[in-house]
Amino acid sequence: MSKIKKMVLGIVLAMCVFGGSVGTCYAASGSIAVDITASRAYGKFVYGEAGHEIMVTVYYQERTYFSAYVENGHVSDVQHGNVTEAVVSRNSPSGYRYTWGQAYGFVDGVTVINSREVAVN
Repeated sequence: MSKIKKMVLGIVLAMCVFGGSVGTCYAASGSIAVDITASRAYGKFVYGEAGHEIMVTVYYQERTYFSAYVENGHVSDVQHGNVTEAVVSRNSPSGYRYTWGQAYGFVDGVTVINSREVAVN
């Protein structure tokens, strides 16, 4: 292999290693929790660095008790400034119960983490 090809290959490999480690560190600096019960949807996103806009959004599905009518929705909390966590909670409306939910964490408008999907029987 020529010297130029080796040098280009080395640069590409170095960029891949550096880019992969930066992405991992960025995602690892936050944590997210979700709790979906028949009567409540709850999400909490904690980010390890203050000074950003952080947001937690919980997407949910709810169903009426007496029919098969299903409705999808979401609820969010946005925090600015010297805050490192966002928490959101919503009780189910009368006659409805939650059947599914998932939470997402955003930093400065970019999704950095999401929770597992939670199903309620």
